[in-house]
Amino acid sequence: MYKKIDLHVHTPESSCYVDHVMPEANIQTSLEEIVDAAISAGLDAIAITDHNSVEAIEKIREIARGKRLYVFPGMEISARGGHTLAIFDVDTPVQILHHLIELLGFTDEAWGQGFYETGLWLDEVFWHIEESGGIAIAAHVDRRPKGFLASDEPARIKRRIHNSNYLSALEITIPSNRALWQEGSMPHFPKKYACIQGSDAHDPEEVGRRPIYIDLPTIDLASLRLAFREHETRIRFPQDLAEEGSNSLP
Repeated sequence: MYKKIDLHVHTPESSCYVDHVMPEANIQTSLEEIVDAAISAGLDAIAITDHNSVEAIEKIREIARGKRLYVFPGMEISARGGHTLAIFDVDTPVQILHHLIELLGFTDEAWGQGFYETGLWLDEVFWHIEESGGIAIAAHVDRRPKGFLASDEPARIKRRIHNSNYLSALEITIPSNRALWQEGSMPHFPKKYACIQGSDAHDPEEVGRRPIYIDLPTIDLASLRLAFREHETRIRFPQDLAEEGSNSLP
């Protein structure tokens, strides 16, 4: 059964959220507004991915629990070479994510601050995410300045990161290149990957603006891993559904 999902959602715990970027507007977004926005967008599941922070996860999960919205706990981690999404199973204790933050060397002052970077390279962070029980999705890989493929790092570093055994998928912002990444046809980057898109929402109105549809037996991390391995048949972008017709969704 296909589920409509957004795996890149921020909250006011991120310093780049609309509340903080536009202080003159006196916006005070509640976590309930984010959950309600996800439901209004028809989403079955979201991932909460604040910058180097997990402070909103417990409250979001509590709010969502009675509203038939699944929440994958996670974060967006800033590392040498770029950003990555770390996604964990829906019932993962937040203490495990806190432990990962500590392992990566982030102090309290770095929580929510995307410009603070761990001293580790991005592919080293992928390994730590996997060892902690999560999956790594390289964030907005083709967007400057923090997508690793669009960064100023040397080509050999980009190829090394792309070739990591602990990277599960690529979040892309140029959908027309999806087939190249999935088929390993992008010049200099022959490894095949599942591709997703995400809203990178920093405002409730942005939640669900770039969803994906994933065929998941159950909404959990094991099914998400399976979908990434079998992405040719299990992951659809909205434009795929438009091309295939409404009957493509069970």
